Amino acid sequence: MSAVAPPTKPPRGVKHQKETSGLLMSVIRTLSASESNEQRDREKAKLEKEYKRSDQKLDELVSLHDQDLTQVMQLFGKLSARVTTSREKIHAVKENLQACKLLLHCRRDELKKLWLEGIEHKHVLQLLEEIDQLREVPSQLTAFLDKKHYLHATQLLVSALCLGEGSLEGVEALREVRTDLQTKKQKLHSRLLTELTSHLYIVSTHDVVALRRQGSGRDGNPLNSPFQHAGELRGFARLPKTRLALLDMNVTSPNTPSLRAGMSSGMNQTGTEEELKGVEEDVDAADPEANSEHFMAILVECLALLNKVPDIVETIKVQMQTELLAIIGRTTQQLLDLSQQPPHSLGARSTPLLLELLQTVFDQFRCVAAAHASVLHSFAQAADRHRIDVRLYEMPDVWSKVQAVLQLLLTDYLDIQNIAGDPQQAPASFSEPTSDISVYFARRRPPRQKRTPLFKFDYSSHALSINSYLKEQRGPSAKEYNETGQPQQREKLLVCSPDPRNITQIFIPLMKFIEEIEHAIGCTPGSPCTLNAFLADYIKEVFLGRHHMMVAASIESATKSVDAWRAITNPELMRGLGLSRPLLQSTVTVERCIQDLRELMQALPAYAEHFLSIICNILHNYRETCQAAYRGIVQPESEDKRICSAAWLKDEDISRFIKSLPNWTDLQAQKMTHHRRRPLRREETTEEESPEDIRQRNMREAEILATNLGEGGISAHEILSDVGQLKGLAQLQESMEWFSTSILLFASELPRASATSPGIQVSSEGIPAMPESSVKALMQLAQEFEELANTCLLVLHLEVRVQCFHYLLPQANNYNRLVGGVDSQEPDPKVLELSRVLVSIDEAMNSSLQPRKLKYIVEGLGHLIAKILISSAQYIDRIDERGIQKMCRNIFALQQTLTNITMAREIALDHARHYFELFYLAPEEILSGVMENGPQFSELEYMNAFQLVNRSQAEPNYGAINTHLSRLSDILGEVGITV
Repeated sequence: MSAVAPPTKPPRGVKHQKETSGLLMSVIRTLSASESNEQRDREKAKLEKEYKRSDQKLDELVSLHDQDLTQVMQLFGKLSARVTTSREKIHAVKENLQACKLLLHCRRDELKKLWLEGIEHKHVLQLLEEIDQLREVPSQLTAFLDKKHYLHATQLLVSALCLGEGSLEGVEALREVRTDLQTKKQKLHSRLLTELTSHLYIVSTHDVVALRRQGSGRDGNPLNSPFQHAGELRGFARLPKTRLALLDMNVTSPNTPSLRAGMSSGMNQTGTEEELKGVEEDVDAADPEANSEHFMAILVECLALLNKVPDIVETIKVQMQTELLAIIGRTTQQLLDLSQQPPHSLGARSTPLLLELLQTVFDQFRCVAAAHASVLHSFAQAADRHRIDVRLYEMPDVWSKVQAVLQLLLTDYLDIQNIAGDPQQAPASFSEPTSDISVYFARRRPPRQKRTPLFKFDYSSHALSINSYLKEQRGPSAKEYNETGQPQQREKLLVCSPDPRNITQIFIPLMKFIEEIEHAIGCTPGSPCTLNAFLADYIKEVFLGRHHMMVAASIESATKSVDAWRAITNPELMRGLGLSRPLLQSTVTVERCIQDLRELMQALPAYAEHFLSIICNILHNYRETCQAAYRGIVQPESEDKRICSAAWLKDEDISRFIKSLPNWTDLQAQKMTHHRRRPLRREETTEEESPEDIRQRNMREAEILATNLGEGGISAHEILSDVGQLKGLAQLQESMEWFSTSILLFASELPRASATSPGIQVSSEGIPAMPESSVKALMQLAQEFEELANTCLLVLHLEVRVQCFHYLLPQANNYNRLVGGVDSQEPDPKVLELSRVLVSIDEAMNSSLQPRKLKYIVEGLGHLIAKILISSAQYIDRIDERGIQKMCRNIFALQQTLTNITMAREIALDHARHYFELFYLAPEEILSGVMENGPQFSELEYMNAFQLVNRSQAEPNYGAINTHLSRLSDILGEVGITV
């Protein structure tokens, strides 16, 4: 039977057609409406046929499902038999129960007494077991605490306390046990607080400290710490993803009533059950503290079980600042230990330690903030599970304490308290007329106006709040107590000396961390955090003012002292700057101020535009000062006197002509090539030129100068007779050229802001993009310094030539006749004086100017002197053989002087000597020489020679001279003039 398959139900989709009542009604209507029996017979036959077909179909179905029907009937029979048997057994049970009821009713009192005794014995046994358990609680609790299984310990303690204060409350023998448990509860509360504080501020930062030790311990150099090279967000990178999520999740608005309410609403929305299940503790774990986040959640759960959440939250809030200060103290001590130097000997060179201190502290504060976010999340969950009504602190509260601690740190290292206690005076702006240092060279100095204090840091808005804050911190949280119970200031342990300039080393990483804080607490643009406002107030109201004062004082001392334009750089400084010639000390001082401001532009990029404007103002005023110094040299006090060389240079045509000469363009080309190669070093370079090119340009210049200066002579007040003034002018030229090169290099390296470029990023590294107008103004100032340098060099170039005219070109009635008792063996006193002046100028220029510039000044003097001497023939009344010898002696003396200066023979003076040797010849001999050898001089020079020869005769023959001049014109017309 068991092998027979059970009956199967027909498919649900197979439906057989069912006869409806419509067929029967149709048959009835047909029979009623039929009029004859034949019609009724036909209907009867039709019905019988249908019945037969239905019977046939039924028989087929019965035969088809016969086996299934048989099986169903057999199963139904079995079930029916079992049901019958069960009914009989139930009936027997009912009868037995009824009989038991009757029997029990007869012994009711005895049974009740036994039942009550059983309950009493059971309760006594339970009490004994609870007493035994309670006696074992201290030892079990100690075991759990030793293994740091705090959740099990807390649950055991809470259950024991409930037991002791519940069913066993009346047991007097357990009074000591209960007291001991209460004591252990208080100790457990303190221990949980200590553990939670440790994980919040020590364990959470352990990775940072360990990495710091590992990085610094490799070579003992704290500057090689990985914090100097790692990214600013590496503290976040080491945290689990859940912590990062908690950081974002727990950033709430300051207007939120409590974090618990927000978390409760969040859990009600999500409906997650895992957060409501509580935390579990693994007693088999080797290190319960391996997962710090889970361990802190266990601690929070324990505190919730002890009903200490409100107290512990308040304690964490109160101790937060003290613990953050402790982090700074531990990090400071660690850095000092690694540097192996006492704090008083660190000095300014230890400033990198301050930067590393801040970076390490920032990383630790990030970890502490992440730990607080995790703890707040655990507190919120525990409060919901245990229905605890508590107002939790928020993440903005944590960041607020971080900012407060960093303000205290900055107050110590930036020396704000000492600065704030001293009255300060801000210097007048560099652009103010009263502070224009060029007035030093004015003929009448204006009376110095008394400076008035512009601000005091004590009375700034933020300083008042900071001072109040510092007063509050002088309470117990910021002080320690001595033996008498009196509060005392906390000991300051610093890695470097307090200095306002420390801000330049820490500004960029500090601003990066401030941006993280503002992002974390949700600051909107225009409403910075308190640390950002504190830093901005300090820089604007203290640092910039002090630095402005120092720069103004330094520049004023360098430019307004008695020897400001005589003091030059020492050899050691020259080697440091790569100089071959000394510079004015004032120029180097100003350049150092510019470089200092440039470094500040990099260190404080948010204020780079401000520093650039100060640089432009300094350069503008120093340009005025240098121009005043130049005018003080080339413009005497008397208004009716003038220096010929400077006056000539003011003429645009003459200036343009001198600058168009090849020697000037070659000099500028050499300077540009030299500056492109090494912008700030003075390596002398020269370029070879052909002798013919040099001769042609020198002759051209001498011709032009002789044409313009050869009329009327040069008086003594029109020259710079003091060589010291010429040396000062040379030093000014060298300084201005070096200074302009430095400024141009600085301006060329400045990034320029385009119209579509973003604003200045305060935490960006390097100098940010500066406005195009400011950079152009800087380049314009550099070009003006270069122009002043060029002017000084051109004045020196012209001054040497003007002095040649002054000493060699005879003025009215100054020349005696070169006849008779003239001493032909000694040069003329004027020539000797010019030689002495040229030697003095060469010595002064050689020690002040580079060789290429000195070459520009002295090159071509031979041609000019030759031109002057040859032109002087027209001013000589008479000359004889001794006079000719006198002129040759003059030429030889000057030639020897120039040879000693240029270290090359001046062939142009040989040409002048040959000209005066013509006077040994008769006019006919001179004409014959021109016909045979060609003209050696110009027609005008030959004419002057013929006239002087004629004047020197005892009886001048003017008819003969006209004949000679006519023949000269004919000869020169035939052979052409080629001099």
